[in-house]
Amino acid sequence: MFITIGLLAQDHPTCNTQRYRLDVFENTKATKGIKFAEETTIAGNEQELFMDVYEPAGDAANNRPVVVLGFGGSFVSGSRSEIAPICEMFAKKGYVAVTIDYRIYDLPLIPIPTKEEMQDVVVRAIKDMKSALRFLDDDAKASNTYGIDMNWLYVGGISSGGLAAIHAAMLDSTDVYSPEIASAIAMHAPIYGITDTDTSIKIRGVLNYSGALHDVSWLDAGDPPFISFHDNEDPTVPYKGGYAQIFGQNIIYLDGSFVMDSAATEIGVFSVLNTIEGNTHVSYFLNAEKAVEVVDMSALFMYDMICSETADIAEQAVSKPYTFGPNPTTGSMAIEVKGDAVASLYDLAGRLLTVQTVTHTGNLNLREYTSGNYLLKIKVGDTVYTEKLVRE
Repeated sequence: MFITIGLLAQDHPTCNTQRYRLDVFENTKATKGIKFAEETTIAGNEQELFMDVYEPAGDAANNRPVVVLGFGGSFVSGSRSEIAPICEMFAKKGYVAVTIDYRIYDLPLIPIPTKEEMQDVVVRAIKDMKSALRFLDDDAKASNTYGIDMNWLYVGGISSGGLAAIHAAMLDSTDVYSPEIASAIAMHAPIYGITDTDTSIKIRGVLNYSGALHDVSWLDAGDPPFISFHDNEDPTVPYKGGYAQIFGQNIIYLDGSFVMDSAATEIGVFSVLNTIEGNTHVSYFLNAEKAVEVVDMSALFMYDMICSETADIAEQAVSKPYTFGPNPTTGSMAIEVKGDAVASLYDLAGRLLTVQTVTHTGNLNLREYTSGNYLLKIKVGDTVYTEKLVRE
């Protein structure tokens, strides 16, 4: 992961081997309630949209990479304040972190929202994410109130906020939509970068916390890299392909993190999939220790793009409790683990091919499989890591 991205990047001038991957600031400074847009909800109500900006306190730099995040809540609940702890964690590493409002469903929840209504709400949320990015870009080009470098822009979010961020990053004017989605997009035009060909704001990467794409065919070779965290039996947003649910009812079909990662492998978009075994939605943010680990891994994902030349590759590599290789391979692949692990091999359709227990060392035989790409899941303790394998 680290070497692949690093070869494609140039260092940011604020890199110093620690910033953007470690907590280098003790405190943060928050500027809250910044209005960036005013829009109409699905119920016809006028809504002012605000953002909160978190910066490292006492930071001398004034051109920091920025992370823009959306809250979760299935598009029916939630608020930007819920992302504050995550923004503070990123700000302590030197990033400017922003949590934003977006419009949610404000019609009565009985009867359950229809597919068409939820598609409409999602398009509104995508537009709101785009509007927030436009606001930050306009400010950066003028007074640069928040000291951000829009050349290093990342977006992300939890659950529905993840959906909004992923679609904001992946959708463009060349994608093919169903008639009802095309109608919703046209209804809410203009939507920067989707109803036009303006690409002046470049998203460098996506932090996907249990989000999804409605249609994985919208993922194109030129789309930004992304890192995903997802429970493999998520009951709300599917890990593979399936229906998102509200109150146990199927609402809209989505291609989850596993499908997105598989598609990215096929078209050459860099993706890191972190699979959490469990049947809870966003379980990793319900545990304080795990939440810190997820933010640390997300920061390292961005750091290696931002600070490639100052990255200590050897130090980063040990963040994973195993090594494996050679990759690509013509047959056998060695796995070394710090302790015990379970190695599972899948094809890109998600079919389990073989499972092997590894104690310290082991060998995975791929000779019986055809040439192509595969996914190797290595479970160490309660954490499941996903690696891409190539059988030549």
